[in-house]
Amino acid sequence: MPANLPAEAKAKWNRALAAKTPVEKISALEDFLSSMPKHKGTEKLRAQVKRKIALLRLEIEEKRKKRTGAASKTIERAGVSRIVMLGPTNVGRSTLLATVTNAKPEIASHKFTTREPVPGIMQFEDVQFQLIEAPALMPGASNGYSWGSQTLNLARQADALIIMVDLAEDPSDQLRWILTELEKAGITVVKTGGEVEIDKGKAGSGIRLSIMGRLVNCSQDNVVKLLADYGIKNALVRIQGEVTIDDVEEAILESSLTYKPTLIVANKSDVIAAHEKLVNFENYIAGKLQILAISCKNGVGINELGKMLFETLGIIRVYTKEPNEREPSPEPYIAKKGTSVREIARQIHSDLYEGFRYARIFGPSSKYPWERVGANHILEDGDAIEIHAR
Repeated sequence: MPANLPAEAKAKWNRALAAKTPVEKISALEDFLSSMPKHKGTEKLRAQVKRKIALLRLEIEEKRKKRTGAASKTIERAGVSRIVMLGPTNVGRSTLLATVTNAKPEIASHKFTTREPVPGIMQFEDVQFQLIEAPALMPGASNGYSWGSQTLNLARQADALIIMVDLAEDPSDQLRWILTELEKAGITVVKTGGEVEIDKGKAGSGIRLSIMGRLVNCSQDNVVKLLADYGIKNALVRIQGEVTIDDVEEAILESSLTYKPTLIVANKSDVIAAHEKLVNFENYIAGKLQILAISCKNGVGINELGKMLFETLGIIRVYTKEPNEREPSPEPYIAKKGTSVREIARQIHSDLYEGFRYARIFGPSSKYPWERVGANHILEDGDAIEIHAR
């Protein structure tokens, strides 16, 4: 939380809010940074503003490429989830994509073979994932270096990420700079405890807080004061989960990190000393992310990719059955883990949601076949559901 921002800095922040174009916003934010006192209380704030500037620069670069025709073609969504494959050059992204999907990317031993995104469809049991191989990441990508803006923009549009690292090199070092580039682009691969949404209201509406969770080490008065420090006097602030005052500040600055579920794929498990490097890498990650060790050369571990992606996405399959039908539909509805009967009814059709009476469940979440349950029953992967409505 910033400590006693001077009036000059607050005024410059308000000018940054009023700026219309990305160029104007960058200039105003840089001016805001120059007027901010440098001490421990402003370290996080300075980092947030720098991240906002980096995102604006990526936006400018992407627009420039579109004007010059250098931007990549739009890839239409397919499958139940879009998963973007990131990693340094020569890590094996193209080989993995060609192995697990219908794509035919160019595969070569020289560096930077992939210069445009390459999509493919991966089948896992009865669902399909869209995998997109992005051009190689490199240090400086978040500053627009080479095709960095294109690759990071793809990552922001993804439902999940695969980060590939090379066990022939130092995987910890590779992951370290990749996560740095992602964070500068507003992306985190580690889920935070809560979310903050700020809707600025009309003059005179005041500050209203809607808290579905709890504030950590701060009070509602602290939140209102922080908003006032940034010149926000009328807004509805929605808080979900566990939220700190720093989380509120990130939302004010529109610099909150976007979370992307991520699977780390460590390739070249067949090389000398790979096992030792993998153990050290697992200690470095300390259980914060899932790791799949594979070898694109001999195929080890690749068969586990679909299952681990399904788990990483945190989704379930729910099969629907009409009351008069004998068998459920073979085509599942895809939902997030923790989805209730009420939520799946709304996903299927508004009439089922509004007229809901009860449901019958057959599958992992039922105590016995076709158990009668209410709207709050939590579904599990593989459940079949029969909804009865008015």
